[in-house]
Amino acid sequence: MTRESLAPRRAQRSDLDAIAVLWQALLDHHAALGVETVTAAIPRSALEGLVGDADCAAWIVERDRVATGFCAALVETAPAALVERRRATITELFVRPDHRRHGVGRALVAAALGWARERGARRVEVRVVARNAEAQAFWRAQGFGDFVDVLDLRL
Repeated sequence: MTRESLAPRRAQRSDLDAIAVLWQALLDHHAALGVETVTAAIPRSALEGLVGDADCAAWIVERDRVATGFCAALVETAPAALVERRRATITELFVRPDHRRHGVGRALVAAALGWARERGARRVEVRVVARNAEAQAFWRAQGFGDFVDVLDLRL
């Protein structure tokens, strides 16, 4: 892959259908790991929020006019009692399996981190499925480390 093909660009409304396909592939990947997904299809309102909400952003990487990966992030303002007033969360990251290990994920994360810095975030969080060893290794290689253990109980 050429460096140009790795350049993420901010997603626009015209990219939402391609993002929906990639996001669904991410949900399917999680389902294969035994993770229950919230929905069988991504609600259109969630997709539109990626490009219509000032505190959200999404990026997409295309190669030969085909979407190969996407990343979504949001920035939140914490209550005034906290020192850390702005924090970001990378909520979604997916790269098609045949495009992995070529720098697409790193480029998408770099775009999200730059955006978070510009928005005044002092920390970026990401939630990674505990059973997803590949994703755990990827995020650690990007410099992310343990912060909070999120435990859950299925009812």
